Parts: sequence; C-alpha cells; structure tokens
Amino acid sequence: MDLYLQFGHGMMGHCRHLITKWGEGTVILSPRDLKDEQLRTFSAELLKINGRTLFDPQYYNPRANHKKLTEHDHWFNDFDTMMLSDGKSIGHQFEAIREVNKHSNTYAYIIPSIMCDSVDKIWIDVQEVFLEASAKVFNDKEKYLTLALTKEILLDDISIEKLVEITTNWDVDGYYIVPEGGYLIEEADWLANLALLVAGLKLQNRKVIVGYSNHQMLFLACSKADAIASGSFLNVRCFNTGKFNNAAEDSVSRRSTWYYCPQALSEYRLRALDAAKKEGILDELKPYGNTNEYIKTLFDAAKPSASGFNESLAFRLYLNELKHQCNLSMKSTFQDTIDYHRELLDNALTFIQRMKKNGVRESGRSFESIVDYNHDALRTLEREVGGLLKRKW
Repeated sequence: MDLYLQFGHGMMGHCRHLITKWGEGTVILSPRDLKDEQLRTFSAELLKINGRTLFDPQYYNPRANHKKLTEHDHWFNDFDTMMLSDGKSIGHQFEAIREVNKHSNTYAYIIPSIMCDSVDKIWIDVQEVFLEASAKVFNDKEKYLTLALTKEILLDDISIEKLVEITTNWDVDGYYIVPEGGYLIEEADWLANLALLVAGLKLQNRKVIVGYSNHQMLFLACSKADAIASGSFLNVRCFNTGKFNNAAEDSVSRRSTWYYCPQALSEYRLRALDAAKKEGILDELKPYGNTNEYIKTLFDAAKPSASGFNESLAFRLYLNELKHQCNLSMKSTFQDTIDYHRELLDNALTFIQRMKKNGVRESGRSFESIVDYNHDALRTLEREVGGLLKRKW
C-alpha cells in the first residue's frame, strides 16, 4: 500500500522535499490551497523530480465559499441544486476540470462528487449524471470516482452494502474515498465499514485510494487498498467539510509540536520526551531505534523541548515514517497481512504501557485507547470477507 500526499496549507516545500527524498511520490492537489498558476508551476516541478499528481475538484459542498476555492474556473457560479441534474451544465464544469488536469499533468482524473448523507435515489441520480458527463469529457486517461461519505453513512452497515452493490456496474477505473470523521476514530463500526467498503471495491478489481487519512488507516492494507493519503495539519489527516468555508482558518491547528513514534502508533508532545530523557529511556522513542535527519538534534539535546525540533520537522518526520509503514503494510497473503497488523497493534500497546510505567505519558494523541477499535474492525473484516480476500489476494 502506498502513501500519497494530501496537499494542504503550506505543503509545497514538504512535498518537494519528500518526493526528492523518496525518489517518487504522488500529490493530490487542492484548489482550496493552490491558485491556478500555482497548480501549473508546482505540478511541473513535481514532474521533474519523478512526482505524480491527481487533482481533487473538491465539490463536496457546492455552496462552499472559501475564497481560493471559488476563484477557480471549475467552481460553480450562482450554484443551484438543479445544476446537479443538468448533464449539460455538469459537462461544462467538467470541461474546466479537464483543463486543470491537463496543465497539472495528472496521471488520472478524480471525478468529483457531493457528500453522501444517504444512499438514496437523489444521490445515486447525481452520480449517474456525473458519470455520464465524465465518460464524455474524461476519456483520455483513467478516472476515479469520488465517494465522499458522512460519518453517519460509515456507521450504517446497510448503506455500505448498498454502495458496494450499486458501484458494481459503474464504468470507472477506481474510487477516491473521502471519509468524514475525526482524528483517531473511536468507532469500531466506522472503521469496519470503511474496511468493508474498500474490500468490496477491490473485489470488483478497482483501484482504491482513501483520502484524508492518518496512521490509524494503515489497517486498510488488509482490505488491499492501493493507497492512503495524508498530510501535515490535522485537516488533511481527517476530513471535515468545514475547511472549505472562509471561516475555517489554517492556523487553528498550530498549537503543540508533536513527535510521531511509529512503533507506538502515537504522537508525543515534547514535554513527554523531556520526561523520557530524565528517565534515561529517550532512545527507545527513536523510530524503531533509528535516527534520521529530522530528529538528530532532538535526541542529542540535553532537553528535547529546547532542541529546535519544530513543526516543519515534525510534519516531515510523520509523513516519512508513515510512508515506510505503508510500504511494509501489505504482505503476500491476506492472512499474513492481517496477522502483521494485529501484531503491530499489540506491540504498540505494549510499548505505550511500558513507557507509561516509566513516567512517559501522553493522552492527546496516544493510540492506547484506539487499539481495541482497530482490533474489532479487523475481526469484522476477516469474518465478513476474509474468505473472499484470501482467494483473490
């Protein structure tokens, strides 16, 4: 399973750096965060360093009013709900999207979609209009349909089953799933239904990318997801439509600097690393015992919180470690993959608890209370579609 970079506020430098470091990489471009000219120049830069791009039109809420988003040519003028059922109007919008894809050098199209809060005739009819328009306009490369799902849909087993059923005959190469939810979900049904949806689409031989993700979604390798996408701030590690309105400010997430410890599946504030230093166990928090360019000064300093480890380094560390974890997340069989993820969860819990016994505690972004929800989701996935996945792995 691959890691794509979900573009968000202030991510140009991070994308350039990481793709150069990795030697490859895919960025999902965001019109909310990039002007038209930036889309052209930035995508050209990425191409030169072996990067690939996708363009997300972000039609989740056609009434969204974020200034940068609404300035783009592909955005709706004077939106009316009737436009969604007007094939000619949607075709015109899609022609503008095709032009953005052309000058953004994308390798495939993301067909936009509105948020789904009910898998009913109204929503399905809109998808049919969008699919018909995309067949006419997006016909020179692969295309992935957006499935943007509210939290309520992801908590409803029947809706997920219906989605898997109705997508069977849709003529697309894959799906870009955008699941609404918070950072580190404490809902076993939400996690299980997302995994079942991914598995159902993969069993149709479709490509599946899950956007707005974080390390909790590593378990989607058990559903054979092709990629998850993540970024710097929390508003690109989990999805909420509020970010597409002017009232949403990018700076609200800028509070603490968090250090990601991959073996703990947890992030620690620097005060926790100070405690680890005092207890003589700081080196145990290195990523599987290794150091790298992002953390050298952090672990060499007399006091980690005074080391100069900053937000930029924290973001790059997080995404670099998550990339490594994604690369290791899928094994040659379904059974080996699900066993690997169960062990990953158990080892993370053991590590967190050992740190706590030694006075190193973190409540804000600890995976300690999350482990059981992921275990429950894995049990559901194995019970419901494990046999099919084993045969078609």
